Amino acid sequence: MIALAYRCLRNDYESLLERETQRVSPPTPKDVHQTRIAAHRLRVGLKLFAPLLPGDLSRCLRRDLRWFARTLGAVRDIDVHAKSLRRHLRSEGERSARELGDFELALRHDRTAAQEELRGVFASARYAALMASLSELLDGAPTPAALRRGHSCTVGEGAAHYLKRARRRVIERGRKLDSESPADELHRLRIRAKHLRYALEFFLATYPGLEVAAAAAKALQNVLGKHHDALTQRRRVQGYKRALRKRHRNDAAAPEALTEWGSTLHRRAQQARLDFAAEWPRFLAGTRLSLGRQR
Repeated sequence: MIALAYRCLRNDYESLLERETQRVSPPTPKDVHQTRIAAHRLRVGLKLFAPLLPGDLSRCLRRDLRWFARTLGAVRDIDVHAKSLRRHLRSEGERSARELGDFELALRHDRTAAQEELRGVFASARYAALMASLSELLDGAPTPAALRRGHSCTVGEGAAHYLKRARRRVIERGRKLDSESPADELHRLRIRAKHLRYALEFFLATYPGLEVAAAAAKALQNVLGKHHDALTQRRRVQGYKRALRKRHRNDAAAPEALTEWGSTLHRRAQQARLDFAAEWPRFLAGTRLSLGRQR
């Protein structure tokens, strides 16, 4: 179990290293997305396998990875919005494209600012310390103390313990929610579903039968992610409209196409809530854990 834990952490650390080219060149949306996934997976792994890891160092690494992922998230949110807006405009007429031109330009400016902040993060002492600490943890792994603590824990025992606990945390929160629940509660459930998905994926190489459960967790995460994205994008539209009113001293109304885009995002969020109600029983059925044969 200890060997598996460190192998999972090392794989995601190496994924993070592969994308360090972002230090010197503007990251593509795919680069940002994949780097953010690696950071999130590392955080999940450090928390999931915490009993097998040096406690103080693990907590510090999770805190710094959260800081790093938040900066990546600011760029990622803009990338998702820009992609969603382009799809919307392809289905609309020339008027919408013309009226939303300034808003598209504002998105580009916001991404440039977020990229500059990300470059600053990559150049920071805190980021350098984070990567050095991760390297220190993994190069010295597993420690003699960790081997003494967990020498008798098999992968099968670890999978049964960690995965059941992760699934239970999703169910405890999810069973209290429905399509009318507050947005922040749905967001917290999405995070727990994501943690469960990554936890399941850590054990896939050993137990390929867990692929069905991982897919079910991912499907729930995606539905809740659509809800979160739509709300995040609608808030950006509302903020832009407030800035327009302030700039023009309430003399100029927002373009009709911008109001329509905000309404579209509201409908998407509402649809995602309905989709969640339908997805929840599929998640429960799909994540009934059976480890099956070990590879």
